[in-house]
Amino acid sequence: MASHVCAHSLWVNSFESFSHQPGHTTLSLGWGHTLPIDDGINSPNGQVMIETFSIRSPNGQLTALAIPSSEPKEPTQKSVNFDLYDADIGLQKVALKKESEKGVYQIEAKSKPTYYTEYIDTAGKKRLKLTAKDVIKDIQSVLMSIQYEAFAKTYLTLGKWESPRATGKGIEIIPKTDLSNVKVGDLVEFEVLFYGKPLNVGIASMDYISASSSTFGQSEGFALMSYVQEGKARIRVQSAGQWIVSCLHKDSVTQEGDLKALYGKVDYVVNAASITFNVKN
Repeated sequence: MASHVCAHSLWVNSFESFSHQPGHTTLSLGWGHTLPIDDGINSPNGQVMIETFSIRSPNGQLTALAIPSSEPKEPTQKSVNFDLYDADIGLQKVALKKESEKGVYQIEAKSKPTYYTEYIDTAGKKRLKLTAKDVIKDIQSVLMSIQYEAFAKTYLTLGKWESPRATGKGIEIIPKTDLSNVKVGDLVEFEVLFYGKPLNVGIASMDYISASSSTFGQSEGFALMSYVQEGKARIRVQSAGQWIVSCLHKDSVTQEGDLKALYGKVDYVVNAASITFNVKN
């Protein structure tokens, strides 16, 4: 179950429309493997609990968005061939105004920290609990103990693009290329940070970004890949449409390290980040 859930990706969809001025965007959260919509946030096969979902204006003003429920529901209908579920993806519309501030709007979501502890209990049975290992009383040996968090972002640009600033929180994929005007064949560059520090491929961690689209790679089950070197990575987009760039970073918890607050609770922290954007012909 833990590996199944952590294999899922969390991302933000932003479907922009300027057919009627001043325009609007329709937002939702994606969860699973397939752009733009795969599973519900409240899927019984592996839900994710959203802690924050917000939009930040160019002047830094933060507005909370409606957070979708992560509570799994019973089927509303059952049949021989399928079951029907209410699927919550946080769908909502952001209607722009004539006086809307120009600049880059950042839309972001973050999951709640989730603990996974797989262990052998004192009776010799394998167990999995969604809690930290220090609160489990019947552990004989720990097989896996992690904290998992997911961070997802996308951007809406009105007027001139400006590269967003780092927050220093969790894992971040920061675009260094104007994402409002990416065309097929363009080289798109990113900065990849973990708690404000550049990630770097090495013996301790083989960090990389992967990139795919519903129009490239996704249906065939492959993606572009670029190793993160001194916090930098880049990909060349191959097709028009919605793209997702993601990074999964695993870090050991030590008594004196940056994650020392989690020492004794988990052995590793797994952070996942994604960024979505649209590519023009």
